[in-house]
Amino acid sequence: MGYQFLSPEWFQQVAELTAAIGDLAVPKAMKDVVVNLSIQTSTGEVALCLDRGIIRPGQAEEPDVRMQMPQDYAYKILVAGDWSAGMKGYIARKIRLQGDMRKMIPLQLYKPSGAQIALREAIQRLTDPTL
Repeated sequence: MGYQFLSPEWFQQVAELTAAIGDLAVPKAMKDVVVNLSIQTSTGEVALCLDRGIIRPGQAEEPDVRMQMPQDYAYKILVAGDWSAGMKGYIARKIRLQGDMRKMIPLQLYKPSGAQIALREAIQRLTDPTL
């Protein structure tokens, strides 16, 4: 059994894993964008930020893009590493975007670094898959 996705304990574990890995070699396209996510869960909304490739709880004051999505899409993208879920969710109108879309377009070609892949796999191992 792992940590509940998006719980305070989950965010703490993600921060510890991120710090332990050190340099994630984040590609430029991801370093150039700050995204605030509002994730709808069964118990309300959870705010997080993808701050230049790093998952953080809360919201940035001046994000480039704001996204709203259901928890299952957030899990697929952030934990399972299924970036195609983002486009599928957008087309299905489950994911809403606002902001500078020019910063999001390069992410369609985004390829994670080896360190980012290792971090995502570690996050997936510690995350309870039950939504």
